[in-house]
Amino acid sequence: MVQYLIIAGLLLWSCYVVLRRFMPKTSFKWQQALAVWLANKRFVRLSGWLMPKAAQSGCSAGCSDCSVDSSKADSSKTACATETTKPNDTKEQPVQWR
Repeated sequence: MVQYLIIAGLLLWSCYVVLRRFMPKTSFKWQQALAVWLANKRFVRLSGWLMPKAAQSGCSAGCSDCSVDSSKADSSKTACATETTKPNDTKEQPVQWR
């Protein structure tokens, strides 16, 4: 019985990690809905602990799409500042095997 509980816990944790990695907006909504439901049931401390942090945007959000800049102040930017090339940058050379 203990083995089944351990495997079930590992499976649930793995599903949670995959959900957070590949569907961040959906997991954010579900986590927020759970926190609000718990707050309505008067589990305020648990609700505050489960409430997700504010969603990040821009280059520090962790997504792989840096073609869109989230700042509305300068709409002429189309790439992240980390991906801009410097004039003296050299291209990487592919490995040449003998």
